[in-house]
Amino acid sequence: MRTKSKCDARRKIILDGYRNNEPLKDIAAKIGCSLASVKVSASKLGCTRTHKEAAAFRRGFHIPEHKRDDYYQLMVAGNYRARECALILGLLGSGSKSPQI
Repeated sequence: MRTKSKCDARRKIILDGYRNNEPLKDIAAKIGCSLASVKVSASKLGCTRTHKEAAAFRRGFHIPEHKRDDYYQLMVAGNYRARECALILGLLGSGSKSPQI
């Protein structure tokens, strides 16, 4: 009976972590397991992020549909970093963090 409650607690931590957009490293640290284990468990629970959600989470900001083409044009042809493109397009305020190198 004790192992079942431990599994339920693990599931709850994973679900809450995905719902709150916590990094996977933080979720894994709470449970005390590897990143791969968290990803597999999340996949079985059906709470994984879509490719767009995962990319937006890694970037730290959302790109609106009407600026998406401009963003990718700057990334590919202009050789700008993601944060630089966001600053140029006005997706981030000027008071935000400096671009990560």
